[in-house]
Amino acid sequence: MLRRARRSIFAKATAIAAGTAAVATAGIVALTAGSAGAATLPNYDHVVIVVHENTNYEDIAGNTREVPYINTLIAGGASFTNFHGEVHPSQGNYFAMFSGATQGATSDACPEPGSPYSADNLAKQLIDKGKTFGSYNEDWDGNPATCTTAKYARKHNPWFAFSNVPTSTAKKMTDFPTDYNQLPTVSFVVPNLCNDMHDFGCRTTGDTWTKNKLSGYAEWAKSNNSLLIVTFDEDAFRSQNQIATVFYGAHVKQGTYGTNYNHYNMLRTLQDMYGLRTSGQSTNVPAITEVWNTTTPTPPVVANPGPQASSVGQAVNVPLQVSGGTAPYTCTFTGLPAGLSNPGGGCTVQGTPTTAGSSNVSVTAKDASNTNSAAVSFTWTVTGGGNTVPSIVNPGGQSSTRNQPVDLQLQVSGSPTPTCTASGLPTGLSISAACRVTGTPTVLGDSSATVTATNSQGSDSETFLWSVTDGPGNTAPTVTSPGAQSTQVGTAVNLQVQRTGTPAPTCTASGLPAGLAINSGCLITGTPTTAGSSNVTVTATNAAGSASATFAWTVTPPQPTGVQLANPGAQSSKFNQKVKLQLVASGGTAPYTCSATGLPSGLWLNPWTCEISGSAWAVGTFTVNATAKDSTGASGSTSFGWTVAWF
Repeated sequence: MLRRARRSIFAKATAIAAGTAAVATAGIVALTAGSAGAATLPNYDHVVIVVHENTNYEDIAGNTREVPYINTLIAGGASFTNFHGEVHPSQGNYFAMFSGATQGATSDACPEPGSPYSADNLAKQLIDKGKTFGSYNEDWDGNPATCTTAKYARKHNPWFAFSNVPTSTAKKMTDFPTDYNQLPTVSFVVPNLCNDMHDFGCRTTGDTWTKNKLSGYAEWAKSNNSLLIVTFDEDAFRSQNQIATVFYGAHVKQGTYGTNYNHYNMLRTLQDMYGLRTSGQSTNVPAITEVWNTTTPTPPVVANPGPQASSVGQAVNVPLQVSGGTAPYTCTFTGLPAGLSNPGGGCTVQGTPTTAGSSNVSVTAKDASNTNSAAVSFTWTVTGGGNTVPSIVNPGGQSSTRNQPVDLQLQVSGSPTPTCTASGLPTGLSISAACRVTGTPTVLGDSSATVTATNSQGSDSETFLWSVTDGPGNTAPTVTSPGAQSTQVGTAVNLQVQRTGTPAPTCTASGLPAGLAINSGCLITGTPTTAGSSNVTVTATNAAGSASATFAWTVTPPQPTGVQLANPGAQSSKFNQKVKLQLVASGGTAPYTCSATGLPSGLWLNPWTCEISGSAWAVGTFTVNATAKDSTGASGSTSFGWTVAWF
């Protein structure tokens, strides 16, 4: 209530000051706008923008006590240290980020004079381009004309003020999908007046809400070509209007960025990202370009296994060799003979052929970054049942790298199933009875290998050259430090450490916090169990060498649960001296009411604001017991001393 009243008193003066600032800003960005659109931007499948309220930059960034989750996004994403709102109060900032102009809004009136507007805006631009737009509005009753209901406020939901935005694009927050593939191309998420941190005492509540509603999407976005933007409309009515903003998801370079940006730059980035027309001030500012990893990933490669031959009723196990890209891989086959499949979407064909004939088989592989290989095609011949002499398909010349594992399944037909032997294999390799060559070659050079398949009907042999080299394309590993990490006890971790090298290095780590582990692909996962700090060293190793990177990892204690009333410490004042002391409550469900016993005579605790004021007329030392109670009846207490002296 007090914050809103302050807005009304200063709205006119603030609007005048904001207008002056807008003119100055326009003069600055006009000098740099020429660079807009030149850099490569990601083309995301989905972008979700959540907008919080009225909080200074420094009360978010680095404030891990009250807003731990948003700070994990800051640590793992692109955090902007010089990002600003356009005006005070709120409504003009929402219009700015949505349409490129404040639409002349100087108050939070609903409806704002002049609306509904017909000005161009992000939703219309996306729809005209064949893309989709949506909004998820917490506590909205479903009526676009509603100004306020429960803790919903239309002034924070700009799409309802534009006649050219279909009302069908607006949804309730309960409609936010659990299958994130169903999200629109671009969507806004607007929490209610507490969960957006607008109301007093709701900062931690809003951070927890953001984690509960959007952390699943945030982690999914990193591996599904999608982006989460967390921003604020304005700061707490300061002239600099500096706010926290972070980009988190796929293709984002983790770090902090000090370029002077505002909501118009954010809008321009989305417009350039999808090839949209610009509108209003977004025409005059550059897109945000320095935060993206837009290097095209190296696709995986499937080694063609050559023609395959099998017999009806004889079991088949054929692993295809996939390299490049980022492991692990999945494979898609078409044209496999009846009875054969690739279980679990893997790259090994298994089963028992049921029908004789010849098939044209095609296979593509997809790596962990969703990059597809080129298709590889080969024939697969299945012969009829009955006893037959063995037949080996010559695999052709083989080339392997010294000290790198080998796994080659030779294709053999015959009934009953033949068994295999081999001579002349490179040192370190051997063959199984099932005709599978495995091992690690240790000696350079060329070998003439002969494989013989034998059953009761006879035998067949094939000879081929096998070369072992040091691999001309081998490169030593490098590891990129992800920078200092900060995680709360009980919060899931999914951190991909970037490494390079040929062949692909495998990773180990030392010093990880308890509860975390690293896999061979340098992915750190788990849930930390113990607070503390450690130095983590990640080492990547391949045939060409190894490399390490060390970084700090801090695990903070879990946030206290329930209602907390901060202890203000021992207090002292003089007889008949006017005093004011603000008690601060957190946790639970705002709003709070406060009470106290033991106050010196003459002092009074306001139960609605939790402020102690008055003039003490009793001298001595007193023990004050204060209690805060939230809207559900949960409470928290604290005690402190208060000394009143004559002089």
